[in-house]
Amino acid sequence: MLAALARRVLPGRSGAGHGSGPVPLTSLLLLTLAAAAFSVSSTVPSGWPTALCLLAGLALLAGFAAAERRAAATVLPQQTYRAGNPLKWLYLTVAVLCAGVVAENFIPLFGQQLGGLGPLVAGFLGAATSAGWTTAQLFSVGIESARGRALAIRTAPLVLVGGLLVYGLSQTGHASGLRVALWAVALFGAGTGIGLAFPHLSVAAMRSSSDPAEGGKAAAAINTTQLIAFSVTSALAGTLVNLGADSPVDSARYMTFGIAAITVLGMATATRTARSLGR
Repeated sequence: MLAALARRVLPGRSGAGHGSGPVPLTSLLLLTLAAAAFSVSSTVPSGWPTALCLLAGLALLAGFAAAERRAAATVLPQQTYRAGNPLKWLYLTVAVLCAGVVAENFIPLFGQQLGGLGPLVAGFLGAATSAGWTTAQLFSVGIESARGRALAIRTAPLVLVGGLLVYGLSQTGHASGLRVALWAVALFGAGTGIGLAFPHLSVAAMRSSSDPAEGGKAAAAINTTQLIAFSVTSALAGTLVNLGADSPVDSARYMTFGIAAITVLGMATATRTARSLGR
């Protein structure tokens, strides 16, 4: 329905040379199926059906990457798949950092179930990660030295993982006000890790090509990478929450530690990103 409305409302091409090129249908289909497989994993019985859906999702993501490398029309810039190009590490770092943000989707629920918070206060607790992201970005954007930017990129995943681990380890039922405050600090700290790196990743994408048009495409693809990461990780987080069954504490821990395990990968990709960019 949305596609039909968009086709009706959006203007058509105004002349030769103004089209956006062919649509990467194969890549988009594989990506959609991967997100669907991860989503279904949270609805099937625990055990081998869940594992099967997760494996199918991973296989479809691998298929997406393989299709992108061979296709003429791609979701991400074609230079991403060229040997020696740093964009692949940059986009992987963006994806991993964005995966950490997905935890905040469930924070208000756990705040009400485990901390006895009202819906409004629990909502503010859920926004702690985004607040940390925004605050850190305001300061990180002012880093001018190459060494400082490299340090920010390398440190970001470590700070993010640390915040998630503190939040997960401090989960308990009937939490006191002091413990809830610890949750807020931990989540704010996790968001700080994201904000440390993000401004520099965007600039690095724009500078990845001497061609301004290609640089613009590379920077724009960061938003695409974010959407992919949010879609896949949100579906996976739902599955992790369901693993806790009737225990909110277990659900909170499975979800938090599972996402933290994903963000650990960012330590390697961030290092490669900074190193490949000559920083």
